[in-house]
Amino acid sequence: MRIREQAVKTLLRVGREGAYSNLETKKVLGENYYKEEDRGLYLNIVYGTLQNKLYLDYLLKKHIKKDLNKLDPEVLEILRVAVYQIYFLDKIPAYAAVNESVEIAGSLKPKARGFINGVLRNILRNKAEDETFDFSSFSNEKEALSIRYSIPVWIIHKYYETFGAKKAEEIIPLLNEKPPFTIRVNTLKIDRDTLEGKLSDQGICCEKGALDGDALHLSCLGSFENQVQRDPLFTAGYFVVQDQGAMKAARLLGPEKKDRVLDMCAAPGGKTTHLSQLMENEGAVVARDIFDSRLKLIEETAGRLGIRNIETQKTDGCIFRQEDQEAFDKILLDAPCSGLGIIRRKPEIRYTITKNVRKELIRIQRQLLDHAVQYLKPGGTLVYCTCTVNSDENEKQIERVLKEYPFMSIETVSEEGIGLHTSPLDDGCDCFFMAKLKKDC
Repeated sequence: MRIREQAVKTLLRVGREGAYSNLETKKVLGENYYKEEDRGLYLNIVYGTLQNKLYLDYLLKKHIKKDLNKLDPEVLEILRVAVYQIYFLDKIPAYAAVNESVEIAGSLKPKARGFINGVLRNILRNKAEDETFDFSSFSNEKEALSIRYSIPVWIIHKYYETFGAKKAEEIIPLLNEKPPFTIRVNTLKIDRDTLEGKLSDQGICCEKGALDGDALHLSCLGSFENQVQRDPLFTAGYFVVQDQGAMKAARLLGPEKKDRVLDMCAAPGGKTTHLSQLMENEGAVVARDIFDSRLKLIEETAGRLGIRNIETQKTDGCIFRQEDQEAFDKILLDAPCSGLGIIRRKPEIRYTITKNVRKELIRIQRQLLDHAVQYLKPGGTLVYCTCTVNSDENEKQIERVLKEYPFMSIETVSEEGIGLHTSPLDDGCDCFFMAKLKKDC
């Protein structure tokens, strides 16, 4: 199958069937053989089209009188893919993108070939005029940011509320940029300098992370990026692919060798294994999740990294366990959330997360926090974290805990408020929220 047609079909599965882009692209690349150049193009088109969907529709509306929502989904997706290539991929000749789109239409929607050809030819004729986005033509700067960076207005408001206008306007354009490829060195097996040398021998460029001593940003990746799990350094357990913001959560908890630690929502295990690493494979880490398949991921990762102090348990954190009352020295609650802080990695979240879903997540977070407070020993530490910028899931959850449990206190981790927020402005991090709570003795 032609690579652009494959991209269109993936986007249709994401848009119509609710498939997750990261899982769908992994499946496609696992089941099909494509040259490295074509693999890169496929991923570029899929993620680029998702990240810029509102802006691509804005451009299309200039040349299509019909309501875009009334177009056949196949036709609309073919047009989006073509316009993305025309405006964002300089190395692809515009005529090639048009011709290929007409051919894809011949396979998926033969009767629409003429319409698609006509729309795209008209877009080519007006490209010079259309490609300059005039922010000043909008009376509302949030609406302008929403269209240009394809982020729904309500999410733009959340970023303003969390970071303030100045920082939000710096962060929002970065949400469509490719995040850094960051790894956490597994210091149980190798030190950072030695691993850096081994990666450099493969032609990979390494830059030490500014926020965590075990972090390395990698570039000049070539085939390594899409086939990292086959690399001998990975299979030997020398590193984990992980964002620095995620590393910060385990560091903030500060587990010690003697501790009994609970990771309440542990899968797929990045933070769990980091806790074990910080504990130098001593003490005990109890890792919980509700799905066997996800617990297996933790076990496989722990085995690869040489970790022996993790016990996995299939447990629903929303169901209270009397036997866990005051049983843990430290607890990490990486709560399920709306994911608005990781839309660089999962761009479809911006279009699919609903108000009802957010309300249900807030209810679950509340239950998990209530149980975490009761599971914590007197004098113990609880770190609550999410990968969202929604204050209802972040600060307001912590404020409620402090109000309802007077024996819980907040530990200052940021000058900006009740918790710490990371962002792409912080050495390329995703947007995480984390707060550190102590239980009085």
